[in-house]
Amino acid sequence: MVEGKADGYTFAGQPNPNPENKELLIIPNATHCDLYDGGNNNYIPWDKLQDFFEKNLK
Repeated sequence: MVEGKADGYTFAGQPNPNPENKELLIIPNATHCDLYDGGNNNYIPWDKLQDFFEKNLK
């Protein structure tokens, strides 16, 4: 987490220690607001999020 203090930005500028733990999810027809609450069409891919977190949060 980055606060407004200068030393907080030092951490944010460091290389990611786990660069392989990224995944791009493209949700067709969803706006960014749909991904906050699911919108009327339940756009949030909960199953993909769960799989990603189970795999990468050890």
